[in-house]
Amino acid sequence: MRLNDSQIRQMAMDLYPEIERFNIGMSTQFNEEQDAWIITLEDGSNSLSTHMDSSYVSSCFNEHNCVYFTNQMMNVIDNYCSESGTCSI
Repeated sequence: MRLNDSQIRQMAMDLYPEIERFNIGMSTQFNEEQDAWIITLEDGSNSLSTHMDSSYVSSCFNEHNCVYFTNQMMNVIDNYCSESGTCSI
């Protein structure tokens, strides 16, 4: 079963409440050619994306094996916070 946009968004929000806390915009898109999900975090004109193949995302969602996803998302959130200075932790 392929996951849908709302499942990917909810997984990201559950794993990383910082996205909502810091009001970071998020979009998800499935790329058929690459069989991969593209997750983009954005604030105004700044945006950062990560690509993950669908089998990995399914494993993360179903088996909670999310090491790569965690690394990618934390890098994106860290870059956003460092660049914008809006994330006071």
